[in-house]
Amino acid sequence: MIYLDHAATAYPRHPGVSEAMLKALEVAGSVGRGGHQGAQSASAIVASCREKLGHLMGASDANRISLFPSSTLALSTLIADLAQRSDSQAEIWMGKLEHNAVWRPAVRAFGDDRVRFLPTDEDGVIDVSQLKSLDMSRAAGVVVQHASNVTGVLQPVEEVGAWCLQLGIPMIVDGAQAAGLVPFSVERCPGLKAYTMAGHKHLGGPPGIGPCYLAHDYEPEPLWIGGNGIDSEHPSVPASGPGRFESGTPNLPGIAGLDAALNFFEDHPVSERFQKAVKIRQAWRDMIQEIPGVVIPGESGTAPRTPVIAIHVPGHSADQLSAELDVRIGVRCRSGLQCAPLAHQHLGTLEAGGTLRIAPGEETDGETRELVCATLAKLIL
Repeated sequence: MIYLDHAATAYPRHPGVSEAMLKALEVAGSVGRGGHQGAQSASAIVASCREKLGHLMGASDANRISLFPSSTLALSTLIADLAQRSDSQAEIWMGKLEHNAVWRPAVRAFGDDRVRFLPTDEDGVIDVSQLKSLDMSRAAGVVVQHASNVTGVLQPVEEVGAWCLQLGIPMIVDGAQAAGLVPFSVERCPGLKAYTMAGHKHLGGPPGIGPCYLAHDYEPEPLWIGGNGIDSEHPSVPASGPGRFESGTPNLPGIAGLDAALNFFEDHPVSERFQKAVKIRQAWRDMIQEIPGVVIPGESGTAPRTPVIAIHVPGHSADQLSAELDVRIGVRCRSGLQCAPLAHQHLGTLEAGGTLRIAPGEETDGETRELVCATLAKLIL
């Protein structure tokens, strides 16, 4: 098997994940549910995971990180809150490459006619020079994807955040494709109110955990509430902290798995991972571009990118190419719209049904790259 789908989920997981999850299943207790040894053991696992995430993402207070069931649910919570605290004429602004995890909640909360798009270049990178010309008088918030899940391109989130801070507009960053791979400090990014993450992607953990950093002055309304083992005598959840967003029994095996996965970063700094990722992407891009008939959308500029490459072959179905690569040499890669129709609309690949997405990891070597590219070349002759 040749795994080229790291933009979807990590494989293999970081060392120790499976073992930690199995061990967590043997814990006789639940987080915050009593003072017995089992409950204390469960709570210690969650606290450890939160501390490691805070250290990794530059959050001085680990309790500003809540563990949602997914990045998608965190984004739905944040976008619904933006709408709830705004009037009926408020608008939400976003990039043109956004994932459905942003676009769909935005349309539901604000209506399609009040979703606005920031100016970008041909690749979908936000054009910071044009931001000052926008009428933001009705803006409830700005939501930006840190790294594209279609092309890997990075957005200038610090510059956008500085602009939002100047205007007093909250900025939310979807970091699902960046956390654990792209160097970033949540507390050094101006204007940032929330940063969502996916535990199962570059953080190397299992599915089912979506960490979310919230700035100290930002307390969005929870999307769901209930029992959380904290202040149980009150009819409302806490006004601040993880207990505000973690109602219900926590996914202890998933959290334990992510806690174990985060140990990987002790010997593999994010900055070093990103440097390697840039080189990996460049090697794949250079070889893919040599294949006659292949187009790589969104590659006209020089913005930094994660190792995600969109491939469009006019006259060929991306789904069929993906299936053939799997059958012939065992390639696992994603075809279609990648849950990001806005990105494909901007790149001009929407009507074609999307692209073939190559998302290699650190384990893919040059021999593997040559085999995949040679096989793809044969398929499109």
